[in-house]
Amino acid sequence: MRGFHVHVYTTIRVKVAVTADDHADAMRQADAIVGRGIFPVRLLPNAAGVLEAEPAEEVTGYLVDETDDPEFENSCSYDAEYRPCGAGDSPGCA
Repeated sequence: MRGFHVHVYTTIRVKVAVTADDHADAMRQADAIVGRGIFPVRLLPNAAGVLEAEPAEEVTGYLVDETDDPEFENSCSYDAEYRPCGAGDSPGCA
């Protein structure tokens, strides 16, 4: 058996509490909180106004690194269906 680090790229839902004049203002304020450069969510909410966060049940892709490969020569990206990314053969790879 070999060791691996798997990066699971998933969409998450972040619920943010704001006070605003209208929907557009509310969305701008939520973007300002979530998009500050430091993602405001860890396993528990980590920024003022963030009430909860959970996976949105959508995996968009994977990156698999081998633990005995410090130069990442054997790392590989995959789409959500476990198909390797490369040469544009998988629609799920960006």
